[in-house]
Amino acid sequence: MKDANYPSIKEQLTERKGLLHDAVKVSPDNQNLNKLLSDVDAALNEMAEGTYGICTVCNDPIETESLLADPLMTVCLSHLSDQQQQALEDDLEYAGKIQRAMLPEKEIKTDEWEFAHHYHPAGIVSGDFCDLIPANDGSHIFILGDVSGKGVSASIMMSNLHALIHSLQSFNLPINEILQKANRLFCESTLSTNYATIVVGKVVPDGTVEICVAGHNPPLIVKDGKVTPIGATGIPVGLFCSAEYDVERFKLNKNDFLFLYTDGLSEASVNETEYGTDRIIEYLAEVNGLSAKEIITDVLLKQQSFLGNTKLEDDITVAAIRKI
Repeated sequence: MKDANYPSIKEQLTERKGLLHDAVKVSPDNQNLNKLLSDVDAALNEMAEGTYGICTVCNDPIETESLLADPLMTVCLSHLSDQQQQALEDDLEYAGKIQRAMLPEKEIKTDEWEFAHHYHPAGIVSGDFCDLIPANDGSHIFILGDVSGKGVSASIMMSNLHALIHSLQSFNLPINEILQKANRLFCESTLSTNYATIVVGKVVPDGTVEICVAGHNPPLIVKDGKVTPIGATGIPVGLFCSAEYDVERFKLNKNDFLFLYTDGLSEASVNETEYGTDRIIEYLAEVNGLSAKEIITDVLLKQQSFLGNTKLEDDITVAAIRKI
């Protein structure tokens, strides 16, 4: 079976085969290494024959997400043994715990700023992420993003990108350089089909905000009842290693705020009708003096009222940053 991801998987498997060969030379009697080498050879042969990605039990295609997470997968999720199912559930549970541990506190307040967020994965793990990182000069770096795909593979990529940005900010780089370096490193460490939309910004005590929007849903500036979307200042991370990002700068005064969200908020739908950005903007234009937490709570309640009993199918992460 052909899949757009297979050339990238083949490239990675070929590279891993070379590394396994080197390891086997050092430890020729290692049964685990020899089995892995045999499994990689089998997968590459199946690619050459056009049979890669087919479940050996039911002959249906294996989920692409499963193959991205484990290129040596030979059965679809429904045909895993009880032991394999339990191992997968355990891994998912640990992955979910790791993700939640990476999140900032739900509410953070300084003398100048109030930050709040809501994170709700559609499953155990998520491709969404957000963070707020204090800097030595009294400023704060904020991040909110959404990695393509769902499930384990998206959560692994999310953790990778989150760690990259978190590490790079410690070098006191301008935010566009943080994003540019994170993009290059992300490109070089993931499959070519993987990408992420992301917002990286910086707030300083006097109310100045700097922000880069890498193909993400437009952040919304709310000042005196006027809502202004911030358009993209660059393409999503992971598409091209040489991508560059511009910076938008503006100033927030007391009670002004910035609202960030992933598409799980705006693209949730009922009977093929999306909740949409316009509904979010309409509500935010009426906000007056609410805390960051209250703003988020009300936005989510309005979305839930729109959805009724319809189940959410995508991760939702929202954040509000308010000048106080």
